[in-house]
Amino acid sequence: MTWYVLRTKARQEDRAIAHLENQSFTVYCPWLIRKDGSREPLFTNYLFIQFESFERFADSFTRIRSTRGVQTFVKYGENWASAGQELIDLLKYRENGFRHVPLFQRDQEVVINDGPFKGIEAVYLCPDGEQRALVLLTILNRPTTLKVEEKLLRAV
Repeated sequence: MTWYVLRTKARQEDRAIAHLENQSFTVYCPWLIRKDGSREPLFTNYLFIQFESFERFADSFTRIRSTRGVQTFVKYGENWASAGQELIDLLKYRENGFRHVPLFQRDQEVVINDGPFKGIEAVYLCPDGEQRALVLLTILNRPTTLKVEEKLLRAV
């Protein structure tokens, strides 16, 4: 899955998100939440839209560009600006970290991204401190709990 970058019209991120979601697109806009509860986009006039393949992206191009609130796709020369799932996960982690909302839910399947257990699937149990989490993984046919930094986990 690839996330492409969309440029929105000035201060119309909410409008673009609403209209794109009404068309069944998966979109993400990282928000900066202020202490008074107000919010603003972390990247003013930009948001991310997810596609399973480039063909689906190409088929939806005109429909997305004509959506209310959307200005255009971001392009650098001949290449479309895109972001990997790792960047989106990191942005969500940082965004949720400021709101004290867990990035993962109990019993959610995750993959460990780095360290000696890199690439191993596990089950998220609960947060353990501010930056770590308890996960359950099977080693030698035996369930084992492990403390892992949350930033090293990715949802399956």
